[in-house]
Amino acid sequence: MKRPAWPVLRLRSHLAALLVVAMLLTFVLVLGGLLAYQVPRIEARSHAAQQREVAEMRARMELVLQAQRRRLALLEALIDAAPPQTADAVLDQGVGDGRVLRAIYRLSPQGRVVAAGLPPALRHQREDVLGSDLSADPLFRAVAGRPTLVWRGTHVSVLDGRSTVGVALSDRHGDVLLAEVQLGALVDAVRVAAGTRAASVWVVDRTGEIIADSQQGQDVGTLNIRNWPLMRGMLREQPPVERFEHGGTQFHATVSHSAALDWYFVGRMPVGWAHPQVRTLVLSVVAVLLGSLVIALLVAPFWATRMARPLDRIIERADRSGSGNDGEDPWPRSSVAEFNRLACDLESLTGALQARERKSQAIFHASPVPMAVSDTDDDDRLLDVNRAWCKEFRYRREDVLQRLPRELGLLADPQLRAGLRGTIERGEPVGDLCLRRSDGSPVQVSLHARRAQLPSARLMVWATMDVGPMRLVERELRELNQQLESRVQQRTEALAGANAALSRTVEQLRAAQDDLVQAEKMAALGGLVAGVAHELNTPLGNGVMAVSAMGDALRGFQEAMRSGVRRSALDQMLESIAQGVDIAGRNLRRAAELVHSFKQVAVDQTSAQRRRFEVGEVVHEMVVSLRPSFHRTPYRIEVDVPASGLVLDSYPGALGQTIGNLIQNAVLHGFDGRDHGTVRISAGREDEGWVWLHVQDDGRGIAPEHIDRIFEPFMTTRMGRGGTGLGLHISYNAVVNVLGGTLTVHSVLGAGASFVLRLPTDAPRTGGHNRPADTVAGSRTTSP
Repeated sequence: MKRPAWPVLRLRSHLAALLVVAMLLTFVLVLGGLLAYQVPRIEARSHAAQQREVAEMRARMELVLQAQRRRLALLEALIDAAPPQTADAVLDQGVGDGRVLRAIYRLSPQGRVVAAGLPPALRHQREDVLGSDLSADPLFRAVAGRPTLVWRGTHVSVLDGRSTVGVALSDRHGDVLLAEVQLGALVDAVRVAAGTRAASVWVVDRTGEIIADSQQGQDVGTLNIRNWPLMRGMLREQPPVERFEHGGTQFHATVSHSAALDWYFVGRMPVGWAHPQVRTLVLSVVAVLLGSLVIALLVAPFWATRMARPLDRIIERADRSGSGNDGEDPWPRSSVAEFNRLACDLESLTGALQARERKSQAIFHASPVPMAVSDTDDDDRLLDVNRAWCKEFRYRREDVLQRLPRELGLLADPQLRAGLRGTIERGEPVGDLCLRRSDGSPVQVSLHARRAQLPSARLMVWATMDVGPMRLVERELRELNQQLESRVQQRTEALAGANAALSRTVEQLRAAQDDLVQAEKMAALGGLVAGVAHELNTPLGNGVMAVSAMGDALRGFQEAMRSGVRRSALDQMLESIAQGVDIAGRNLRRAAELVHSFKQVAVDQTSAQRRRFEVGEVVHEMVVSLRPSFHRTPYRIEVDVPASGLVLDSYPGALGQTIGNLIQNAVLHGFDGRDHGTVRISAGREDEGWVWLHVQDDGRGIAPEHIDRIFEPFMTTRMGRGGTGLGLHISYNAVVNVLGGTLTVHSVLGAGASFVLRLPTDAPRTGGHNRPADTVAGSRTTSP
């Protein structure tokens, strides 16, 4: 048996693994569903909070920068009210310690620096700054000539070229105050506004430069997002891009635009694992899953062992039953319904196996063939023998079991033992062998052996059959066969002589059959001639009588002339002559018709003349020729055949002879003993090239046991009473062999018979009518 590809484990291991997998699968599904449900909710809440934070930060930043604007406006008012030489001091006070404002410059309408306010650490550079021409500065150019306030996030400091946030304010006189705001101050303001929230915020001007960043300001001055889809969408006032990637991390973007500052506040919220709350939730789920796994690994083995313990007891009980140590103890039961059912099934199976073993032993011992079972691995030690074996070799069963054949002396010739073992090993038949019974008497047996391969042993089943009497019978049969050969030769010679005599008899019977056929034909023709002669006798007699009457009338008239002719005598003579001529004419024409029909039938029957003819013509002529024989009988012939339209190029004589035979057969057999009867002849066209003709009577019908044989020669039910059994046979041969058609019959006993002819319009032209008259074709009982 092929071993499975996977390792074989105990049931408790499978149960433990099943419990662990089930628990883990449950937790994975539940916790996975929790993650799938909570993560989108966490991100949605974070996005909503981010929108609020960005909006609040934009508002606070506007407040901070508006405060700086008011400071500049106040400084502008102070400078206008103070003497010109105090302008630098006023501006120095406005700068203060330089943590927010790095420098303030007062510019003339032409862009020259006329005053400068610096923090204490930079006041030594005042002289370098005064008089500088800043007319090309973008901020100055943005506010020159109009009272307004302009902010610029990327302003280059006049002092040292550092990047600052510039703000310019123009008064009504055309003077301009230009202040440089520390980027660090803006970053601190943004960071304070963000607090400890998860979202980070960029402050971006219209050029894409990041002015401030709430996350330690690490992107300020180093990152420009002008070419990002996010910035392009903000500048075009299109719907903002919801997600973007930066530094390998996906972010959810929230944008708020400050119209007053023309700055964009871009909130960034990490998506997925980078989100702190999502990461905390996932780590919590993993921790719960690992804890569940630890609990499952601790609980599952104990539970699996408890479940598998009843099955172990059932297996132990099954092992005892299989080894024969069943005992009377009951099969174990447990709290598991399936184990109880298994125990019940094993109990039933064990009982069935024991019953089957007892049945096998009963069959083994009841076998009439002597049988023995031996162990091939233990020098063919006998394990079991049946009663027939003990009876045949005259041993007791207990004296044979567990003994070797050589100890019992079973082989009459011990030297054959090695050869016998080799023959069995090669799978060859053993054949006859001479064994010895317990009393030493030899017995000739036919030995058969078959190997039985069991999982735990190799057994050999032996079957012996006493063939001594059979071999004796075989010798006697061989001697009889030798004698039979001579007897068979003698019998063959006798059969050859009998066969020759039988052949001569058959030839004589065939000659007699031909003679009878000719005699039947002549008898039919004689009957036809006798009928016609009888029919002719009437019209000819009437004609003779009419002529005699006219002669008598003439002689009377002649005698009357001697005494004188009277008019009345002349009229009487003329009336008698006219009546006689009429009677003689009609009867002579009738006789002529009969002679013509008889001549036509006779010529066709004797010469087998082939010609074109109408079927109705032949039927009419045959009926006319047969009516004399029906004249004094109660039987009638009805004809339903068209006078034209059924033209055959065939043999009218054979057809007329067949119709006549069928009509005479109906009168002779169908109407026998009946005081009425009708033969009806009908015909018509069937398929192209074929014509059918029915000859049907309402007579007695044909018995079922005769209908299959009516066309055979000499088949008649009136043998010895005027029937020869050749009429239908001749008709069948004429239709099949001469006309080239078929003749079938259908009959119901007591309801008449119907003969059906199927004729080709063009009969065979090559010798079909020269076949032997006794040829009989297949089935003849198929109704059309």
